[in-house]
Amino acid sequence: MRVLHGFGFGCEWAAGAVLMGEVIRDKYRGRGVGIVQTGWAIGWGGAALVYTAVYWLLPEALAWRVLFGIGLFPAVFVFWIRRHIDEPEIYHQRRRENAPVGLSHLFSAFRGEHLWTTVKVSIMVAGAQGGGYAIGLWMPTYLRTVRHFSATAAGGFLLVQILGALFGFILGTYLSDAIGRKQTFLWSAILSLVFILLYMFVPMNDTMLLLAGVPLNIALLMKFPPMGPFMTELFPTGVRGNAQGFCYNSGRAIGSFFPTMVGYVSQSVDLGVTIAVFSAVASLLMIVTLLRLPETRGRSLAALDTGAAEIMSAEPS
Repeated sequence: MRVLHGFGFGCEWAAGAVLMGEVIRDKYRGRGVGIVQTGWAIGWGGAALVYTAVYWLLPEALAWRVLFGIGLFPAVFVFWIRRHIDEPEIYHQRRRENAPVGLSHLFSAFRGEHLWTTVKVSIMVAGAQGGGYAIGLWMPTYLRTVRHFSATAAGGFLLVQILGALFGFILGTYLSDAIGRKQTFLWSAILSLVFILLYMFVPMNDTMLLLAGVPLNIALLMKFPPMGPFMTELFPTGVRGNAQGFCYNSGRAIGSFFPTMVGYVSQSVDLGVTIAVFSAVASLLMIVTLLRLPETRGRSLAALDTGAAEIMSAEPS
């Protein structure tokens, strides 16, 4: 079930990011796509409230079934919305100019000039996701077992995460247009590295620890709104959906090794130290990879397609 959920989420994210990236004008792509992705934090907060209400009103044996049923409504709503949104003009233009793609198109992101871009972006996403997973998945355990928070107090960290996620998404959305995608990624990775080290190694009482979770989660999550625009602007229309889907989802898959390693290593090393080390490694991986990638803010998708076409026509037959 988790595999199916991950597959479905990956397909949904890739398709949504590509569609929005191609619909929004070049100048406002960061804000347009980023604001849509901010809905993730709002949905997370809504889900937490619904979860709390259902488990308070119903017995546990029935509550989880009701939650599954409630979860179907957003999916039906998405189908209804999608019926009223046409494909972007850049997609229709490509369909008019080219024959339908075949199975070989699955490997288009690994051909010619796209290969190393695909590899570098996948590694960058792995660093971004790995750091978030190492902290997000293990922080409740750290609060309960190391800091000895009660279950209620540890649950309060979820609200802190949601608040930080919302502010982080909004900040990352506007920074990606103001200072560029690459600078937003770099500042997010650097601040994530600094805040997690402060969070784990600076003595703080319980209240301060919970409050410090707000800037920590802002830094962690401000890197995600620029990802859609960044990948949209790196690849021409002919390979955009394929490349963007692979980069994001392979990055998530590689990133999943970071929390797994936290679990193994924390059996012999302090959990807080282990979380800090692996999240720091993930941030450094992201920073190093970003230095090998270009800034894409304001890049024209039409010009990107023209450049790709010129390269293809120049290749010997």
